[in-house]
Amino acid sequence: MESKEQNEIKYNGRKITSSILLAGLVLSSVLAVLLYSLSFPNYAISTARAQNILHKNVLIVTTSHNVLGKTGYSTGLWLPEMTHPYFALQNAGFNITVASVKGGNVPIDPYSVPSNPQGTNRDDPITDKFLHTPADVTRINYTVPISNVDSNEYSAVVFPGGNGATYDFPWDKNVNKIVADIYEHGGIVAAVCHGPAALLNATLSNGQYLIKGMKITGFSNEEEAIIEILIGKKHVLQFFLENELPKRGATYEKVYVHEPLVIVSGNGRLITGQNPESATNVGEKVVEILKGGQAT
Repeated sequence: MESKEQNEIKYNGRKITSSILLAGLVLSSVLAVLLYSLSFPNYAISTARAQNILHKNVLIVTTSHNVLGKTGYSTGLWLPEMTHPYFALQNAGFNITVASVKGGNVPIDPYSVPSNPQGTNRDDPITDKFLHTPADVTRINYTVPISNVDSNEYSAVVFPGGNGATYDFPWDKNVNKIVADIYEHGGIVAAVCHGPAALLNATLSNGQYLIKGMKITGFSNEEEAIIEILIGKKHVLQFFLENELPKRGATYEKVYVHEPLVIVSGNGRLITGQNPESATNVGEKVVEILKGGQAT
């Protein structure tokens, strides 16, 4: 028969062994988590990026094209389509980067400048404020070349229009890449008026056009006809969006000329506006969805 002391020693021995086993299990769990983290090093970075960067940074991309076909007329960005979303985003606290196809100074359609007495945008205090704020003007005088943009740093991209957009957006590989990349990593792609030209040739990683099966809008044929009357020339642009967007599988929608229309598709990640009058609403919709609003 064993003594009481011997029983106590054996009992304590089992207790020590159990503690060692428990410590081993804890250590194994820690090592497993560590190994898992090392196997997926981008997880923590991606989470931090989503929280600290993606929900703060928005990209605006403009055209770099400055001549209307063979007419010799100046064209480029239709300025309020950039300034209105710009202020909607800025007032909501987002960080904005303005890029362009080529970088540098943005060509501006002279008829979109409020001070132009012959222009069609004379009563526009938002754009006027932009042009009288030196820090804002610097944004369009020294844009970032889109080839230098890292799409992973942005939660949304906005493409304002202007006739210039129809000449360079569809065929620029960097535009197409930015559109697809931001959309596929869960960001928002927005475009106004002729800005949806940036969506025409954007393809997803599966080879499908991004806008296939999407409801979408852009400058209408009736609105294009009015422009042709104003400039006195027809067939200046290479295409009309109303005709071209459906060729990529999109469903085009419109309202009466120069009435605002914003369409949200792709579960809130594709936002398009029909015309300059839709620019503010597009910017506000981007803000709303980025802040967790309904994608409708």
